[in-house]
This record gives sequence, C-alpha cells and structure tokens, in this order.
Amino acid sequence: MKVIIVGGSFAGIHCAIKVKELYPSFDVVLIEKKTKIGYIPSGLSMLLNGEIDSLEEAYFMTKKELEKTGINVLTDTEVLSYDFKGKTIDTTKGLMSFDKLVLATGSSQKSSKMEDDFDHIKTYKDKESAEQTLNALSNVDEVIVIGAGQAGMELASGLIYQGKKVHVIETMDYPLYKYFDKDFLKSFYTATGDIPNMTFHFSETVKEIDESRLVLSNGKTMNITDKMVLSANSVRPELSIFNHQLRANSDNTLYVDDYLETSVSDVYAIGDLIQVPSFLFHARVYAPLIVNAVQTSMTCAKNIVKKKETLRPMLKTVGIKLFNHYLASTGLMESEGFLYDAEVKSVIITLPISTVSKKEVSIKLVYDGKNYHLLGVQLISKEPILDKINTFALMIKERIDIRNLSQLPHFYNAVFANTSLGLPDVFGKGDDLGEI
Repeated sequence: MKVIIVGGSFAGIHCAIKVKELYPSFDVVLIEKKTKIGYIPSGLSMLLNGEIDSLEEAYFMTKKELEKTGINVLTDTEVLSYDFKGKTIDTTKGLMSFDKLVLATGSSQKSSKMEDDFDHIKTYKDKESAEQTLNALSNVDEVIVIGAGQAGMELASGLIYQGKKVHVIETMDYPLYKYFDKDFLKSFYTATGDIPNMTFHFSETVKEIDESRLVLSNGKTMNITDKMVLSANSVRPELSIFNHQLRANSDNTLYVDDYLETSVSDVYAIGDLIQVPSFLFHARVYAPLIVNAVQTSMTCAKNIVKKKETLRPMLKTVGIKLFNHYLASTGLMESEGFLYDAEVKSVIITLPISTVSKKEVSIKLVYDGKNYHLLGVQLISKEPILDKINTFALMIKERIDIRNLSQLPHFYNAVFANTSLGLPDVFGKGDDLGEI
C-alpha cells in the first residue's frame, strides 16, 4: 500500500513515522515543498530570546534522520493540484498515485487582506521568511508587531531582549486573550507596559498601511519609513489548492470525521488544517498547537487501514516565558464559561513557590459551580513553573473535585516542592467555596 503524506512539519513527520512503525511494508512517502523538513515555526522567537544561536538549530528532524526509518522523503517538491477521487496528485516532480493520502499542509500567515496588499510586512513562520526578517532587523531600531497572541508576545519579548523599541498592536483590550482571563493577567500586562521601549496599542486594528505610514482604527498615524512591521496575526489554513473537492467548515478548516478522514474516502487531514474536539464542551475548536498536531497525526496513522480509534478530546494547554515572567494555562477560561453547559465559577490565589522562598505564584482555578470539578487553571510566576501545568491538565481530565485538594498534600508536594500551596486554608470551607 502506498501512503503519501503532504507536509513536512510536526503533523506530517509524526504521522509518517507512526504509519511506518505500524505498517513496515507500506510505501510511505513524505512530500515537502521546502528544501528541508522539520522547521520549528517559532524559530525566530527562540533565536531572539536567546534559546538558540542560529535558525539552523530550529529544526526538530532532518531528511536523513527520517529516511533512516524507511520513509521516502521528497523535498523541493510542490503539489500543483489534487485529484482526490482519482487518487493522484500532480507535483513539480511528476504525477503520483496513492492508496491513502494524508494532508498535513499546515496553516499560513497569508490569510489577511492587509498582508496581501502590502508585501513589506515581515513574517516569521517558515525559515525563509524568518531569515528575511532577521536580516532586516539589523537595519532598524523600532519594530511594530501586529498581534498580541502567543506568537506576537514571544516576538515582542525577544525584540526587547535584542534592544529594539517595540510597539504591539492588538484588536482585543489585553494580550494572550485566548489563554488567560483579563482579570488574572492584569498584573502581567501592567508590568510589561512599564518596560522601557515597550508600548501596547490595545483595542486597535490596522486600518491602512503603505510604504511610509500605518493608520490605526482610532485615526492615529505611525510613520514606518524607518521601522519594521512584523505580522503575528492568527494563522489559518489555505484551502484554495484543494479546489473545493473537500468539504470545509465555516471557519475555513477542513471537515474530518472522528477518525480524521475527510469527506473523500482514503483522504485524511491532520494538524493545523482541522478542528479538534474539546474535552470540556460539546464542540470542535480550531487550536493550531504542536501538541494537537502530534496527537492528530498519531490517531490518523492508527486509522489509515481501518477505522479503529477516534480522536480523543483535547485540552488547550500552553506554557510561555515572556520577559521575566512564566505563564501557563490549561482548560477552560472563565470568559469562555458561556460555552460550558453549567455555571462556571473561579478563585484566584497567590502563594509562595516554596516554604523557603518569598517568590510567589499566582493561580486562577476555574471550576464547575455545581459539582466543583476543576475546569481550568492559569499560572503566573517569576519562577519556572511551566512544567507544572501538565499536572493540572491531568487533574482536569480526571475531573478532580477542588474541595478535595486540601486532602491531597502529596499531589502538591509533587507539583511545587516542599509546599502544600496553602490549599487547606483556601479550600477548607466545604460548600462555602461557591461563595468565594
């Protein structure tokens, strides 16, 4: 059987490896239009923040490493058109037939009309655009970042680290709105607003832009002749090449069933092309995260011959280091409570990181107001706490009753060394917790 996988990033590579592992006799072909596979989309941020020394380090897999597993890797190969029902794809290296096809073409920053109309806006998601942006940075002292989501804030943090003056433009009225509630994040974005050379422009959009000026929705004009404009807008799939042969959702993602098969038999889609089921409410959501890319690829590989394992519901989980803060989030935000089918409540506590430290961690717990099941957790600290969020995600999946947390000191000793987080004092009120 011949399985062709289009796309050489996290989803495509992990799917290819898993298919070959499960079915060693299959002819597995991975197609990538770039010269190399396995580039990490946040490579530019990693470089600017000092996590790597060059963009050449921003690869998690090489062609040679993947070929050692028995996978045929075709780089510098672009798919020109698809005939899904005829089971062929036309590429720059000729026509290819398949028995099974997996689409892992990812998402793009080119979904904005503004970017289509103004080609001087810099991007970062692939190595080529990251290199162009990096080279251009040496000629400017001031950068305008469009978007204050995770990508935009990581870029802003790195640019400040590099000594640049940074403006961040965001449509919402605070940063990181997809992962943190505004009340909980206030101390963080207030502190970052006091960083020298850092300016936020909240509740603003870019209304107009040309080679010399940028106009915001409030009418304010920014001279950009000596500045860089860097896009960190939300990414979206690019579906035009599929020529309407596959069913799409209203948000421009591809429809897939519970086994990752598209509306055409033997054609699958994974990663940033699709929505994933939410663990907390009866809906599918678009969450272009690496963890989701990997999980969808694993499930797809297991179903490539026979449908036998559905895609398990997922939690939105992130961990970020920005400036001198560590921020992590998992599960439901309180602001998303309207999506949940019961009353949502929350409590915010600030506790010492350990019994011997005066440094603190702020925690927001979101829970079901009726049965007290933990639904979401948000953390902020100036100490490394990013790995702790995975344990909280497990608690959510285990439907832990937060009234029982005071009875689990061993759990918190494992999460934050040498402390029970003071939870007996906070949660020792039994049913009164609903009044907090």
